[in-house]
Amino acid sequence: MYQKMNQFVSRFRDLEQKEFTLTGEEERRWKMLKEKLAVPQLAEPSETISRKCIAVTSLYAQSGASFISGNIAYAWAGKGVPVTLCERPNAISYFYFALDYERRAKQRENTSTSQLLMQNNYLRIQMESPLNLQQKPSSTDIASWLLRVSKDSPIVIIDISSGWTEDETNQMFEMADEIWVVFDADLARLTRLFLTEAAPIWWTTQKSKIRFIANKWNNQLAKSSVMKKVEGTLSLWNSEFTLSKVECMLPLIDGERTATAHSKGNLLLESFPEEESEFQSLIPAYKGRML
Repeated sequence: MYQKMNQFVSRFRDLEQKEFTLTGEEERRWKMLKEKLAVPQLAEPSETISRKCIAVTSLYAQSGASFISGNIAYAWAGKGVPVTLCERPNAISYFYFALDYERRAKQRENTSTSQLLMQNNYLRIQMESPLNLQQKPSSTDIASWLLRVSKDSPIVIIDISSGWTEDETNQMFEMADEIWVVFDADLARLTRLFLTEAAPIWWTTQKSKIRFIANKWNNQLAKSSVMKKVEGTLSLWNSEFTLSKVECMLPLIDGERTATAHSKGNLLLESFPEEESEFQSLIPAYKGRML
């Protein structure tokens, strides 16, 4: 064994002393390799998520803005996208009571007094205790507040509920990328609103951002003849009477399931994740995590 090792080392030393000449092809490849190694290696493009702020408002109470906001935020976060869900500042929080915040906060350590973490911490729900309400903020405060709630998540969903007549909502609608306007199947109530109320400022100034969502809809209401009447009603506030198209229709979710989830202080999709397919039309198309 020692003799073989000695022969190997001797042979290696002999080869080491010899001079080798590269062929033309080998020289060309060696030059290409050196040039390639000399070029700074660019980092692989990391996955990015487009920042988006969505304000969700109901044209009247109980038509579903909070229901849609909460479940869409939950579904979006379930795809691994960081989402912040919040309500307009200094309003009595719906989610504080709907999600039984005090019980959940006691179950989790390191939970902020104004934040609930869900969906593997991808979903941050901002909710102030009713005891912490202050005076209404100024426009500058609204901008600061929105910047603060946006810092941890690229997607921010603001539940305006039916508070679209409040002064501070104009500022929120100006800063938002999209405005989701929700109404339900109570067509008489919808018609009365548009015939008896004046159009809000944001309806005209932020028109390009508005996306109409028909909630609690069914096949009968989805017929073209009915939809034309609904879109005609929505157009009553348009100065040029341009037709307002309804982009999304959500069916009436099983009432028993909704009641069961709410009685447990859960969002619908927490208790019944299989219902997520009903909300897919509201989540913008994405490739990977690009939104």
